[in-house]
Amino acid sequence: MLVFCAVFPILLALVLMTGFKVSPGKALPCSLLASAISAYFFWKMQFVDIVSYSLLGAVKALDIILIIYCAIFLLNMLRRTGALEGIKATFGEISPDRRIQVIVIAWFFSNFIEGVAGFGAAPALVAPLLVGMGFPAVTAVSVALICNTVPVPFGGAGIAFMTSCTAVANDVVNQGMDPAQFNREAMDLFTTFSCISGSFVPLIAVSAMILLSDTKRKIRSILEIAPLCFAAGILYVVVWKGAAMVLGPELPSVVGSLLAYPLFYLILKIRLFVPKRAWDFSENAENKLPVPDAGKQTMPLWKAWLPYLCIAALLVISRVPYLPVRRWLGSICQIRITEIFSTPGTMHQWSVLTNPGIFPFLPVGIIFALILGLKWKEIFQVARESEKQIRFSAFAIFAAFAMVQIMVSSSCNEAELPGMLALLTEKIINSTGKAYLLIAPVVGCFGTFFAGSCTVSNILFCPIQFNAAGLLDFPEAQMIALQNTGGGIGSMLRLSGIVATCATVNICGKEGKIILLNLLPALILLVLTLLGAYCYNLWFA
Repeated sequence: MLVFCAVFPILLALVLMTGFKVSPGKALPCSLLASAISAYFFWKMQFVDIVSYSLLGAVKALDIILIIYCAIFLLNMLRRTGALEGIKATFGEISPDRRIQVIVIAWFFSNFIEGVAGFGAAPALVAPLLVGMGFPAVTAVSVALICNTVPVPFGGAGIAFMTSCTAVANDVVNQGMDPAQFNREAMDLFTTFSCISGSFVPLIAVSAMILLSDTKRKIRSILEIAPLCFAAGILYVVVWKGAAMVLGPELPSVVGSLLAYPLFYLILKIRLFVPKRAWDFSENAENKLPVPDAGKQTMPLWKAWLPYLCIAALLVISRVPYLPVRRWLGSICQIRITEIFSTPGTMHQWSVLTNPGIFPFLPVGIIFALILGLKWKEIFQVARESEKQIRFSAFAIFAAFAMVQIMVSSSCNEAELPGMLALLTEKIINSTGKAYLLIAPVVGCFGTFFAGSCTVSNILFCPIQFNAAGLLDFPEAQMIALQNTGGGIGSMLRLSGIVATCATVNICGKEGKIILLNLLPALILLVLTLLGAYCYNLWFA
């Protein structure tokens, strides 16, 4: 009964959104209410504590909402100034083939943004850019999320992976292991497993786009682009892993894109693995190049790309751990919240300027608009339009984070029960026994799907995974590696990320469809991860 009560809020959200096509703005508040009822009646949590944890979750949601709002604002500003037309023309000149555009934008460009920004900023930038180039909105969201997997644990200067190491640091020391050696072994295994599954990500994303279209000869269209997809996947993951082992967890996702993309561009230029026939959506078949009318495209390409170049440069400068800029930004503008209603564990500190939406998305968008001659009145108009786009989705994100916070904090109860998530995991371990090894990456995936963050997933489940490894006589470093790999894969399914990305392209209400569409790619990557782990243990362990 308790297990059902613990999982019911999650099941309720999934059933409402995927089965009954209920929008997240209505489904997630229902799940929030269900989690509050379970916490109050079965876990015997105090009502004031439930309210406090809900408010804490809402405060944490502000971080994500601001990123999404500022990403929408930036895109609307680019559209208003005409810069978006120049950006579209650039990608059209690289290749008129939509499959190659997905590889360039949703794989290489997205991985770079994820590496420097994290926080789900990459899909929020990539999906509307694809839509602006003529991609169907659902397809754009799906492929943007599918590609946002491999770089996630190392995204935002390696926060998620380093958190997983910190979460088990005491256990590592207690077992007499060297923490530095354990962390390096876990990183080596994580990057190895991710290289195996990550090599397939571009092909899976391109296949999803083609299968969602209404074009003919879909299998042929997939097979002829497969070698180029594998080349893109292998180029990135090899550089990514090398950077991780040489530089550490902070910069691999950035370096992977910066070094692998020039090699991929060279492959395109010499036409190696490039299909002779350019593929396009049927509704755009007459316009092979997504280039706007000559009368509209008046801005030089360098000027059109200037906002993104500035954002990329500022993100790198403000995120690289070897520079003092990050510490300085984190210290000059902080908001501290004391314990809400005196509830333990509800203190929160927010460094405003480390949010990539606040800096650099918002100031770059405003300064660029002013340089191009937009009046403050027009800028405020764009700001109001952007707020209308995210208003309903913001409500859903608030509810999702509040629900997660209640479930995470349910370990503080008067019934002396384990927390809801710990109870679920213990039940899985007891039910599966040795077969739990097959479930380990699924647990990481579930954590990211549910919590909306690979970092939070690692905080919640890494200690449990570490202890499970000891009980099952399995290498602890491998278990942490599988947790991180699964956590990255779960990014394509995370509730808050899907809601937020759909908001950037104005397709609220399609979130359930996106979850169903991305479920198969996630399962394929999980199976590939397990096969990689099996082969590693068979040949090297």
